Amino acid sequence: MTEKSTKKLTRPEIREGAFLELYQLMFGTTLEEIDELNADAFDMAKNEQTDEIVNGVLAHEEELCGVISKYSKSRAIARIAKVNLVILKIAIYEMKYSDKIPPAGAINEAVELAKKYSLKPDSGFINGILNSYLEELNGNKQ
Repeated sequence: MTEKSTKKLTRPEIREGAFLELYQLMFGTTLEEIDELNADAFDMAKNEQTDEIVNGVLAHEEELCGVISKYSKSRAIARIAKVNLVILKIAIYEMKYSDKIPPAGAINEAVELAKKYSLKPDSGFINGILNSYLEELNGNKQ
């Protein structure tokens, strides 16, 4: 882990660290390589909570992709930008499995990550999928 891992991180920093790790994993990099590269070059925010999100997303990947496919009416999952896919997976994982943040907070944070790392119209796409899933979680849509 990096020097920052011993510091208290904010929820956005934790989520961004998980996003960066999961994104790199999509290109065949291993977690060990990411840690090594990070230690040498980046100082990416990371702690146990970051690892919890990364491991949770990886453990539930098929389920998370199923949710994305269900609510992505305009794009097949294979055509969703990898950046957006990772953001969606993290938010859906947090909405379903984390009691540390309310679902609306997970949606807000996902939109903020999209504004930082994705194209401008993609934040609306992400917001739409996540709000549809929130309705399902609230029992309003099956």
